[in-house]
Amino acid sequence: MIFFEKNIFEKKMSEITQACSPNDINKEELGLNKPDNLNHQQRKINHQLNSNISISLLNLITSNKLKKNYKEILKKQKNMLFNLKKLPKISVGDFIYRIVYYSKIEDETLISGVIYLDRFCKKQKIVLTEYNIHRLLFISILIAIKFLEDKYFTNIFYSKICGIKTEILNKMEYQFVCGLNFEMYIEKDFFYKYQDLLFNSQE
Repeated sequence: MIFFEKNIFEKKMSEITQACSPNDINKEELGLNKPDNLNHQQRKINHQLNSNISISLLNLITSNKLKKNYKEILKKQKNMLFNLKKLPKISVGDFIYRIVYYSKIEDETLISGVIYLDRFCKKQKIVLTEYNIHRLLFISILIAIKFLEDKYFTNIFYSKICGIKTEILNKMEYQFVCGLNFEMYIEKDFFYKYQDLLFNSQE
């Protein structure tokens, strides 16, 4: 896990800001197709971590669905950019696997993405539902990729992974980092506690 010094942190913040500008707009509808540029070696996937994250998120959504005002929550959030009108056919677990498989990210990046997701929802008072989990999860991981990984692809590539138009993906990315108030730094102790929680959550 890389924890940046202040000057490197500011440089990364600048890169994220530039990456959020609405460039490279792809106006075609994109399905869950196989992205290009997959010639380099695939890393080993941590199925335990993927499964634990999936189960934890699904448990949270199930808990939210039991709230008395759940229907009101769905109505309130239905017009959000992160909300889907129809439930996606791909499960959360398979979606996480797809993200990790094609983007080739490290476990630390995936965990950081979940932390960003948690942080964003708390700041914006968003309730995770089966309608917004896919987009919110993907964009949180995408931000973690751009902030932590040494190399990453363009949003055109990532739009093929998540099945979202590049134009919409750019807008979601901008809204997400603004919603975080650009607070992407994660303290070491907090990260390791979160990591332990995810790895031990299903034991």
